Amino acid sequence: MKTAASNNTGAALEIANQIVYSLKVLVIGLFIPFSFVFGITYKRHDDVASKTINTNKTALNTSNNNTVDLPKMIPGRNS
Repeated sequence: MKTAASNNTGAALEIANQIVYSLKVLVIGLFIPFSFVFGITYKRHDDVASKTINTNKTALNTSNNNTVDLPKMIPGRNS
């Protein structure tokens, strides 16, 4: 008569290995997309530039004064 020996430790070890493998696949599957999204959004150049540039609106200069006196610059034009 044959007797079947129960190998509970082997079955438990196999289940533990399957769970560890599943967790590895899950971590890698989540790490790659997360690192991609984090890489393209962390310290973008436009964010850094917008934080360093003062973008407050100032009063517009409404004076229409000439900055160059053309008759003095071109003396032969009016002769």
